[in-house]
Amino acid sequence: MKKLLTLALVFCLVLGMVPMTALADDGWITLRVEMYDRSIAGFNVEDCWQLHYIQENFGDPNHIKIEWVPVSRWEEGTILNTLLAGGTAPDICMTYGGDLVQQYIEMGGLLPLDELLETEGKELKEFLGADVLQYGQFDAGDGMMQYALPARRIIIATQVEYIRKDWLEALNMQVPTNVEELYEYLKAAKAANLGGAKTIPYSSDLYSADPFYGWIYQMDAFIDYSQVTEEDWIAYHDFHYLLPGAKEAIRWMNKFFNEGLVTDYFGIENTDQTKADRVVGHDGFWVGNWDVAWRQEDAYEMELEKNVPGASWIPCDPYKPETGTTPHETYTAAGQYLFIPSWVSEETAVAAMKYLNWMCKPESLYALQNGVEGHNYTTKDANGIPTDLKNINDTEDAYKMHATDGAPICNGFYYGSDELNYAASANAYPGYSDVVAQSLVIANDGGYQPVSFTKSIQARVDYGTMIISKEGELLVNAVTCAPEKFDEVWEEYTKAILSSGGQQIIDEQRAAYQEGAYRGFYPMADAE
Repeated sequence: MKKLLTLALVFCLVLGMVPMTALADDGWITLRVEMYDRSIAGFNVEDCWQLHYIQENFGDPNHIKIEWVPVSRWEEGTILNTLLAGGTAPDICMTYGGDLVQQYIEMGGLLPLDELLETEGKELKEFLGADVLQYGQFDAGDGMMQYALPARRIIIATQVEYIRKDWLEALNMQVPTNVEELYEYLKAAKAANLGGAKTIPYSSDLYSADPFYGWIYQMDAFIDYSQVTEEDWIAYHDFHYLLPGAKEAIRWMNKFFNEGLVTDYFGIENTDQTKADRVVGHDGFWVGNWDVAWRQEDAYEMELEKNVPGASWIPCDPYKPETGTTPHETYTAAGQYLFIPSWVSEETAVAAMKYLNWMCKPESLYALQNGVEGHNYTTKDANGIPTDLKNINDTEDAYKMHATDGAPICNGFYYGSDELNYAASANAYPGYSDVVAQSLVIANDGGYQPVSFTKSIQARVDYGTMIISKEGELLVNAVTCAPEKFDEVWEEYTKAILSSGGQQIIDEQRAAYQEGAYRGFYPMADAE
């Protein structure tokens, strides 16, 4: 497969010797920019307020016609790979797929950005900063080159666990602080049918694109760090379930499932059903992004309140060791990657960097992230931060927008300082700022940034898709098997993962550690 992609890319590079975006007779350039399509009703990626604002305030003054190219957010990796291989990718691409970026760097498909940053992106370079930019720098011969621009992630918190406050009150229980207390809560909720006949104490389905997404928080709490070295930590990046003790978190899940405390359709990717159960009041506990309960798209909290008066979600952390703080993974300070394909013409590449540089200016970011007063919000606090940003579903179509996608050099709302950014993160959820702030504290407690590599892990390129598939098999079978079969099943499926390329990935990552070709740190280094 890689050989075929290489041949296709070589053909594209030959074509790239002729500028693919020529100057029009009137001196205008067309700049095509990838934009995620999240299938939001009434929101047209190719004709929306944010795009009109960009065209009027950046495009028109610079004689650049901006076109947003919609790509499904849920299939962006596959679609972008196809566009790149076919030479039809937009002039500015964005992806969360680091392996894809490394693969195309090695194939000569990405444009080095160092010179463009110096000449056209000085404000962007300052905005991102060295700590973020390093994640877009990759080995190139004798040194490192800037092949991608990582978005600056404003909030690095990832996940928390959500629990029903009204169920705890009904059971006269406190918020659980360890897995045993969580178990007692789940059993009591089931026995009392607090969610009706279809009570689901622990809501969980399978995310096939990354089966262990949402589980690392729990697994890290069970790891025996006395048996893990820094080298092991780097080598087993994305294989935390193979570290000593981690499988005990899954054994608990097996116990929950066999006692009827977990979604009966666990093992089937059934997101629509999961969302429906959550908002009508059937669910009592689940794991999700630190703010997802109060986000605009799914409105889990708001819809639950409408359907079940007095009901609410609150964040908690029941996966803690007996002493100390649980280390758990956050995001890196760098978000998704933005890059320019190598065949883009010089004029278009300059326009692309100018576009991203303009975007990081305070007035540009403010508009793209907050919209228009009177349409997207009506009030601001003393710092000028909107306090009542509308749910996208409640916004008139002409002003519908997606803040993060429309300003992709910034993952999260930016208001000029960490203090204001954190305050704004909580204030962005009117009526819920206190509980959102609590969620941020929990999600950041003991957080560590994940590992990344400065060289391609070829085994991950070769076997990554197969490994993901087998991880899904491991998780489903380990959770749903009979308790007495758990160790046998775990052994069978972890061996299958290792023999299907997993061991090669681990070995390459261990070698990268020994070469110093990685970014990140071991959170328990002081304990060694």
